[in-house]
Amino acid sequence: MQDEPQDENLKGLKAHLNNLVEAVVKAVVMANQTQELDDVLMIRDELHRLPDYLMTEVINDVILNLVKIDADLCRWFIIDIFLRDAQAEGKADVAERINLLIADLQRR
Repeated sequence: MQDEPQDENLKGLKAHLNNLVEAVVKAVVMANQTQELDDVLMIRDELHRLPDYLMTEVINDVILNLVKIDADLCRWFIIDIFLRDAQAEGKADVAERINLLIADLQRR
């Protein structure tokens, strides 16, 4: 019985993370459609304010969702915007992960 509050807290946290991921994906799609670079940079800056473990969780889910919507949009936001200041090796690693995800989704 002691585990129930923790389970509820975990479910609540997951629901909040899902809502955050959904909001980020919608905002990225909208910013891309309107070509408002300031909007997408604001999204990036807000994501970078999250604790590292949450940011990683959110970004992984954002990548998965954006790839399903539009692979080029995903690459643009993640590589060109979110990782704008990252080292080239890090960008290349993430780009490869995105390519593998795209290939996996296409095989299904």
